[in-house]
Amino acid sequence: MVKSYYKSTVLQDLLKVLSGNIVAQGIGFLTIILISRDLGPEQYGIFSLLLSIFTIAVQVSDFGVSTSYVKYVSENLVKAKDIFVIVVLSKVILSFLITTVLFFTSDFISLYFFEISIYSELIQLIALSIFFHAFFGVLVSHFQAIQNFKVFAWLNIVHHTLKLLSVVLIAALFENEKHLEYFILSYSYAVALLLFLILITNIKCLTQIKIKNFYYFIEIYKLGFWVFLSSLATIVIMRLDIMMLQKMSTSEEVGYYSVAMNLAMIFPLITASLVTTLLPKMDQFLKERSVKEYIFRILSKAKYVIGILIVLEITSLFVIKALFGDEYIQSISVFQILLVAFIFGVIINPISLVMYSINRAYLLTAMNWVQLPLNYFGNLLLIPILQADGAAISTTFVRIFAGFYLLVILNKEYK
Repeated sequence: MVKSYYKSTVLQDLLKVLSGNIVAQGIGFLTIILISRDLGPEQYGIFSLLLSIFTIAVQVSDFGVSTSYVKYVSENLVKAKDIFVIVVLSKVILSFLITTVLFFTSDFISLYFFEISIYSELIQLIALSIFFHAFFGVLVSHFQAIQNFKVFAWLNIVHHTLKLLSVVLIAALFENEKHLEYFILSYSYAVALLLFLILITNIKCLTQIKIKNFYYFIEIYKLGFWVFLSSLATIVIMRLDIMMLQKMSTSEEVGYYSVAMNLAMIFPLITASLVTTLLPKMDQFLKERSVKEYIFRILSKAKYVIGILIVLEITSLFVIKALFGDEYIQSISVFQILLVAFIFGVIINPISLVMYSINRAYLLTAMNWVQLPLNYFGNLLLIPILQADGAAISTTFVRIFAGFYLLVILNKEYK
């Protein structure tokens, strides 16, 4: 009876998160289609690189808290409000430091990647938005931790909707030469409007904020340290291809690669839904069942993922031409290669959650940091020869390596 109830609640929560992610990412994907078609491969490549720099900065300001917060609060629900206040204050301070660094290194970053300082002011502007993303990240994690997946899903949907609306307005109201700059700003600051609306509707709650115990801060950041190192390596790996393509090839190749990457994100969408749902439930699950049973349950679903992979491989030519147009025809082969890489993530990432529950998060960190030089040297070898295809092959090799590494480690721990 208890098992069937637990199974049904997990399924219900998974469906809430998955449906929310599908709507949110569907809106986000439509936004990417509009931007890529409007800008063309070269300018879209520049847009993607600027967005990658911004994403890495936001990830650093998070310091692994988004994951550690969920785990800690899910185990201490009665103290959720107190923990939320402490973490928000700590992230405000940390995001200010990251913003300052990005702001004052903007000229160097622009010169390094583009060999011209024209983008330094734009980098400074997007750096200032890191504060809003830091606050929003805690808010989303809070609803995940208390397992209010309905609000969790709606926050993501509204955020992506605001970005879409701003892109449509920019495309309609401003001249083409301003689109690149305004598109990246809309991506950075859409969350500020959403936060403003949330704060206005919850103004009474702000007057009741009290700082009670910094012990929560220490515990969450201590737990988040390994998550931070691991997630930082992951986010850099995901953007390393774009950065190295810009340095070793052309902005057009970055554009082709970015379109293929965004289209292949259907698999990380499934992965994110699984991880979001399972993370707050992992401890309870492992109290009732074995690690081995959990792993076999995940692996038993692999056949459905492989089926999706085959369909997408066959239809990739038609999908890319229909969505992005003939300008991005060179993205097809990149997309087909990346699909193989992402299929491993759908299976491996939910399995990796076990490492947090058995206190082996540092092994995930080690795995991710080993992947980083592998991806770097793979790109160094393959990009000059195969351009965007070479970057995709390097990423695929690294993902396969990580999957086998994790299974070997878990097998060893199980024994």
